[in-house]
Amino acid sequence: MFDFTVNAVTMAMSAEGTSIFRPLYWLFGKCMEFLLSALSNEYFIAIIIFTVVTRLILLPVNLHQQKTTAKTARLTPKIQKIQKKYPDPKDRNKMNQEMQDLYQREGHNPMQMGCGPMIFQLVFLMGIVGIIYYPLSYIIGISNIGDYSDSLTAFLEEVGYSGNYLQLGILENWVAYKDQLISQMPELFTAERVAAIDAFRDGMYLGGLDMTAIPHWRDGEIVLIPIFSLITSLASTVISMLIQKKTNPAMQQQTASMIIMMLMMPFFSFYIAFKVPAAVGFYWIISNVVAMLQQLFITKFFPPKKSQAKLMVENTIYRRSREENLKKTKA
Repeated sequence: MFDFTVNAVTMAMSAEGTSIFRPLYWLFGKCMEFLLSALSNEYFIAIIIFTVVTRLILLPVNLHQQKTTAKTARLTPKIQKIQKKYPDPKDRNKMNQEMQDLYQREGHNPMQMGCGPMIFQLVFLMGIVGIIYYPLSYIIGISNIGDYSDSLTAFLEEVGYSGNYLQLGILENWVAYKDQLISQMPELFTAERVAAIDAFRDGMYLGGLDMTAIPHWRDGEIVLIPIFSLITSLASTVISMLIQKKTNPAMQQQTASMIIMMLMMPFFSFYIAFKVPAAVGFYWIISNVVAMLQQLFITKFFPPKKSQAKLMVENTIYRRSREENLKKTKA
């Protein structure tokens, strides 16, 4: 589901020059530039390292989210009992008040299950998306490329490029049309920038495959990128669903339509993988694999039952402390 969110946001983004994420792209671009420099422009190794590091940074957020989910799951029977106690809509205020009292006694804030963790993760992933889709601006550092967007778009249309991503289109057609681009826009493609693009472009090959190319069914081995993107996305979705059901019993009540919708999202990513350069699909594969490993790691070393047992102890300590404070206040 999360990869679908990233894909949807990516497609909905406005032109790179007006994106509110530009400062984030700049920061992530500098980090990627450092990695590429240290790895002799090995782009795909840099993507793997960058993805792993960002996932590790997000690990505390995911652990906190699991802890909150476990606490909510533990309170679910009590919440359902309160809801059954007030079936009449007229008693909605009484029900809400009793639920608030329950949350206060248990030291639980249901708002922690809100959009905060998701937004935090989305910001990080948007940073990665930005440097993948706009490498000329944020990795190579061609800050004024937006001033030439109309000319570059017209040029790519002339050479038959049908993709929607301007900078990736330039990279895909760089080898064949470099001299033509330099002659038409010498102010943009200076000697220093051309050398930087050449070095970056050389690192965009993976096992002999040109990863700036948009995959097609008849293109041979490169079609494996969308296929593996689908497989890893499906696996990540299924593992996530199974873990959530163990962590939160309420998830077992998911309707068939919700399950089908979650499983359809990887197929949507599969479709998009044939519309973008293979490098984007490669990132999705790495992201899916790292996400699966992270989920399995959390489940192995921070199992739901252990989290719930720990929460029960913490809750007992919290209640006793609260009772002692109330006694002192009354005294």
